Amino acid sequence: MRLLAAVLILMLAGAGPAQALTPLPPQRDDVPWPAMDWPEGPPQPDVDTATLDGLLRRAWAESETVPGLRAVIIIHRGVLVAEGYAPGFDRNRKFLSQSVAKTVLGALAGIAVGGGTLDLDGPAPVPAWADPGDPRHAISIRNLLRMNDGLDFNEAYFNPFTSDVLPMLFGRARGDMAGFAASRPLKTPPGTRWSYSSGTANLLSGIVRDAAGGTREAYLAFMKRELFDPIGMASAEPEFDAAGTFVGSSWLHATARDWARFGLLMLRGGVWDGRRILPEGWVDFMRTPQPDGDYGAMTWLNTRQPMRLPTIPADAFMASGHRGQVIAMIPSKDLVVVRFGRTGYARYEALYNWLGQVMAAFPDVSQSGVNP
Repeated sequence: MRLLAAVLILMLAGAGPAQALTPLPPQRDDVPWPAMDWPEGPPQPDVDTATLDGLLRRAWAESETVPGLRAVIIIHRGVLVAEGYAPGFDRNRKFLSQSVAKTVLGALAGIAVGGGTLDLDGPAPVPAWADPGDPRHAISIRNLLRMNDGLDFNEAYFNPFTSDVLPMLFGRARGDMAGFAASRPLKTPPGTRWSYSSGTANLLSGIVRDAAGGTREAYLAFMKRELFDPIGMASAEPEFDAAGTFVGSSWLHATARDWARFGLLMLRGGVWDGRRILPEGWVDFMRTPQPDGDYGAMTWLNTRQPMRLPTIPADAFMASGHRGQVIAMIPSKDLVVVRFGRTGYARYEALYNWLGQVMAAFPDVSQSGVNP
């Protein structure tokens, strides 16, 4: 069943765009997978260590360089080569995901699709839309993953009178977030318009919950058994609403080192120490751009021209969240950069400029004789 589902994922993801993606680098034979601890070491000789060290020193010494920095981890060729924490934070501190959780949710949905409990392109199993005459009946799991479902959901955080996300996360609808999102009317035909929506994420999470057994306990067991435990993400602590739905839009806690585990899993195409965690082709599906080039499936991209983030490599795919939480995977450099902190929107340019400079200190795989 899993093999058949994997073949279908590759077909449905679209062979054309996937062929243009930068290949995901394999784990080197001489680098062990993280067990209880990460393999650690200095950057290899082809890394611009002088520039990297300077960037890291400035980030901690000058608050304007990377405002609100609390944790940074860099994984290069599978090895932890840099790690740092602000005062009051350390490797045991759990960091709140914010919307980084959406990319984790995308991985969980892939496991359900690969296991045959969800159909990527059939009607999404939402009871409120079960009537074929309901225009929302045409919304698929693929539409939800790519956030082109067409539901009328206002993501604005600054106007409580028009926002849908505020009452969902903090107000009258917080007890059943998936149910609230499912109640929204259709605004545009499914598949025709991308619109970023935390409601869509929590609606999808409710569907994954039902596929996993329908209760909070069954959902948590599924998350641990299928994702967290196999990669050693032992610190992962998801939050659930009263209906038993993981708040996949926003609320997952884990240490920075465990967030790096998730980043490495994605960079390795969903394989961990010889075991396939995510279906074959699923990471490529998540990082295949839509027409605007900024978003794949629950994952931010940087492929649009002109580039949205000009200092970040075009092949980077990222889990990112409010206040500048970032897990960036760069296949061309065999690199994972994890950054957690508290940065306001007005300072995002400084944050991403710094991240781009950090990434530039590492060579492209094609230019290096170290990594095949």
